Amino acid sequence: MIDEIIKLRRRGLSFRKIASELETTVGKVQYQWTKLIQNKAKRDSEESAENNLTAEENAVPKQPKDQLILSRLTSDKVKVLWKLSNHKEKMASLYLHEPVTSMRKSLRIYDVSGINFDGANAVSDHEVILSHQSEWIFKGLKPGKVYCVELGIKLTETHFFPFLRSEAIHTSEEMLYQSSGNGEAERQPAEWTVNVSTYTYYESMSEGEGKE
Repeated sequence: MIDEIIKLRRRGLSFRKIASELETTVGKVQYQWTKLIQNKAKRDSEESAENNLTAEENAVPKQPKDQLILSRLTSDKVKVLWKLSNHKEKMASLYLHEPVTSMRKSLRIYDVSGINFDGANAVSDHEVILSHQSEWIFKGLKPGKVYCVELGIKLTETHFFPFLRSEAIHTSEEMLYQSSGNGEAERQPAEWTVNVSTYTYYESMSEGEGKE
């Protein structure tokens, strides 16, 4: 199916028209397309790592690393800083057939208290659409919770493609744990993790503020 989707996208067809052509659902088409982008990003990342190694051997300066840093300001406020390489943006632009300037970048913050976060099982989340900011402050967080953030592109109202994920941080203490790609985590200490209702949302969270 993915080969047919690629051909139709190159002809300029929308996901809805492609679904009609292939007699399937829009959701299945979007899923296949997102999966293609993620696989390409993984391959490009591996190739980039090899190229960086070669560059080091030839004494060529390395490209700046992508970064997404989450830090605690108070028990209900965190600050996010990020750096995103042009390489990742150009890759997304190529496969989405959209110029970088038209892509909707967004920042998502997740409540990951008591879970091994895999990108889709957060207790709750909150999203901010970005313009030209390079940092953001989230306000109104709940004390005693564990949060992490992702920077990515909002493909549709229901589909989000993440570029970077931060380490997780506890809002009440200066402690971190590292989340791996497969959702496993090294937690310190165990008291962080508590069972919370999946119907908990950010009733008190304000939109926050960003800076360029």
